[in-house]
Amino acid sequence: MTAIRTIYLCNHSHTDIGFTDYQDVAFRQHADFIRGALDLIEATDAYPEGARYSWTCETTGPLLRYLRSASAEEIRRFQHWHRAGRIDVAAMNYNLTPLLNVEQMHRSLYPLRALRDEFGLTVESAMQDDVNGVSWLFADLLAELGVWFYTAAINPIRGARPKPFPGAFWWEGPSGGKVLAWNGYHYLFGRSQAGIGNFDLVDRLLPRWVHGLEADASYPYDFLYCEATHPVRVDNGPPDRRMADFVRRWNEEDRPWRMEFKTVTEFGRLLRDRHQGAIGTQRGDWTDHWTDGPGSSAYETGVNRQAHEVLGAAEALEAWLRATGRDRYDAARAAHDYEQAILYDEHTWGAYSSVEAPDSLFTRAQWNRKASYAYTAVMEGHDRLARAARDLARPLGTPGPEGIFNLGDLQPEEAFKPSGIADVLVINTLPWPRAVIVEEPEPRGGAAPDGMLDCFFNRGSGWGGARPIPPVNRVAGQVPAMGYAFLPLADAPGDADLKAGPHSIENAHYRIEIDPASGGIAILLDKDLGHDFAGRYEGWRPGDYIYETVDSPKGRDAIASFDFSNPDFFTGFRDTPWRRSGATSVEIGQATIANGRASITATIRAAGVAAARVTYALDTGTKAVHVDWLIDKLAHEAPEAVFVAFPFNLGAPRFMLDLNGIPAVPNDDQLDGAAKDWYPLQRWVDVSDGARGVTLVPLDAPLVHLGGITTGKWARTLEPEGPTIMSWALNNHWMVNFKASQDGRIPLRYRLTTHAGDVDPVAAARFAAEASMPPVVMRDIAPTGAREGSFFAVDPDAPVLVTAKPGEEAGFIALRVQNLKAGATRARLRFATPPKEARRADALEHPGEAIAVTGTEIAVDLAPLAVDTVLLRFGDA
Repeated sequence: MTAIRTIYLCNHSHTDIGFTDYQDVAFRQHADFIRGALDLIEATDAYPEGARYSWTCETTGPLLRYLRSASAEEIRRFQHWHRAGRIDVAAMNYNLTPLLNVEQMHRSLYPLRALRDEFGLTVESAMQDDVNGVSWLFADLLAELGVWFYTAAINPIRGARPKPFPGAFWWEGPSGGKVLAWNGYHYLFGRSQAGIGNFDLVDRLLPRWVHGLEADASYPYDFLYCEATHPVRVDNGPPDRRMADFVRRWNEEDRPWRMEFKTVTEFGRLLRDRHQGAIGTQRGDWTDHWTDGPGSSAYETGVNRQAHEVLGAAEALEAWLRATGRDRYDAARAAHDYEQAILYDEHTWGAYSSVEAPDSLFTRAQWNRKASYAYTAVMEGHDRLARAARDLARPLGTPGPEGIFNLGDLQPEEAFKPSGIADVLVINTLPWPRAVIVEEPEPRGGAAPDGMLDCFFNRGSGWGGARPIPPVNRVAGQVPAMGYAFLPLADAPGDADLKAGPHSIENAHYRIEIDPASGGIAILLDKDLGHDFAGRYEGWRPGDYIYETVDSPKGRDAIASFDFSNPDFFTGFRDTPWRRSGATSVEIGQATIANGRASITATIRAAGVAAARVTYALDTGTKAVHVDWLIDKLAHEAPEAVFVAFPFNLGAPRFMLDLNGIPAVPNDDQLDGAAKDWYPLQRWVDVSDGARGVTLVPLDAPLVHLGGITTGKWARTLEPEGPTIMSWALNNHWMVNFKASQDGRIPLRYRLTTHAGDVDPVAAARFAAEASMPPVVMRDIAPTGAREGSFFAVDPDAPVLVTAKPGEEAGFIALRVQNLKAGATRARLRFATPPKEARRADALEHPGEAIAVTGTEIAVDLAPLAVDTVLLRFGDA
């Protein structure tokens, strides 16, 4: 047992973009908080040491907005007190969910470029408050960027904390990067639980916490460290002058413990320098329990997942254009677009009153603003992709009828006539060749390159006014890696391997039979493996719709009770009376074959929806099953959930999933205390029994339960019931912040493929990438040169993913090269033209050591599961 000598206070404002106030108001408030903190720092500069006020800016998003709008004098003032150690800067952009993809995680740290390079600030620490975890890729990224200390102040409601708690460990990321992590008390602990700052409370509240630590044989430290926010505004709260006066008076009195203000970085140095011998190492993903909340807004969550893909594709083409001397990259616009996508994936979903007053102006206004982040990101991404595709296409061919570029100049019957051009231009934004089957875009009188790209929109929408909609034709062909090809319109996909029968469809690889009682898959026969993969779980089949409610007048309180006198603030119940049901009636349509696709649709009646239908489809020669639900959801403010079941006929299950962009095995690659009841997927999850398996890609709904329905288990270890993946498509189980209900038409699209042997994360990742990012398709362009071309390609045997963006430095492009295997590898990349220069770089694109260029090729050595940044220059600049 160790006697507590000192109480260290880290004063800050917890950053919620929303919750207590409209989102734009919250941003303005945080600027005011910085000004108020500087006032208080100056006002207490003559106080005794330890009582001099200090402040930590918890996140960089509001800080950078403040600095960008501040006067020169305000900036100098901030810099002065920052150098004096009185105002600290933590490195995380916001308090984030694990919905961010790998590129978003990098971009969330780009404010450090500006804070360090432009404003001269020193950033060595990071904070993530409230949220129950963060991707372990951040352990690698932060360590690479010189941010060596990380603190978590978890709000354990509906979640759990890792151990030691409170305590420290070296947190190791997937590729071996390490940060010193402090797993501490709730961010409001200092003021709201320990009473620090209030002499009427502190003597009653503080001693139990101190004595508890002193009696804990596993706690080796002689201090209590606590974050402290405003006692009235624990979220988005201002600095509190009473804190400095309280600490000064406390230290002047005869008290058993001294108090001192510490910034997060000062505390990290103290921990590192004095207590190295007491700190062990833990490796694994800090999977966030709160990622269940985004299931409360399934449509918009799906939209933002599309934004991730579209922004990546747009930047890949913009990088290609820069490499060929046609730079169109707007760094400020790109930063804005990623900021919008990140703000949707930021942890604050809406107003604190979202469930108790769902129809109030306050609640509706905040949800409108939150949703707008997703819509803005995806539509800005579409515009950038369309413009980049148009610029890429311009030198490749001639647009249709000469002089026709403005649809407004044409009569409807003229605007949508075929141009007579016999090809479509297909662009592949992935770094390996693709066999594609694409829809023929609508004829637009030669102006298609100047419009939105058809491949992302509903052809039958009627946008632009009424017009005849021709039958949808499809084109098949091969497109080079990160390249383009003109495919003849005449090359329609064949259908010789396709069959359609009563309740069944087939192609060369699969035979699927639909259960007329449920609408799910009764038979999923892999012809190559001779195995029927369709399993059952609780009577449900693959593709079945399941609706869940709580059979109790307590509603949400029957799932978890919220008790702020409990150290964990809640109790999760394991006896919740769930009520689950499937389809009450099923109507199966006639199976059809058209344009290289066999499909069959089941329309169901079921609880929770006004209508719902699922279409199963197989493309010719393609080893992929399409499962596309469209549910017309009814609003329901009592707790509910929608699942889509995927039980498989396999032996003892082994799961692997794309967890925050990293191939990970549940339990093995997670911290103890990380979420095990549900998992957020980036793109894919795989279940196998060693002999065979299935890779599932949910395009819209990221949440899954593994092994069966696991809601209400509150488990620290995943113990799967069987080889089942349950897509947890919708839920509204939270009592604050997240939406009380959702309604309207919501797509839930899935792609799956089967395989022999154990999971191959490279094959799974590539299958998921192709499912998630369709090729870009354009028409009315007559080729005038090469019918195909490529920007770059990755060695087909290399276990890597590669994405591209224009570099932040003029003339460079940046590649993210990701090793998907748990062993070191060398990735070889070949380019159409020889790079003039290649360099390694840090995650923020600061250049490092040179990489040899051999002809048109470079080789990048990668640590296990590493994501490295490479800069290349092709021009003479």
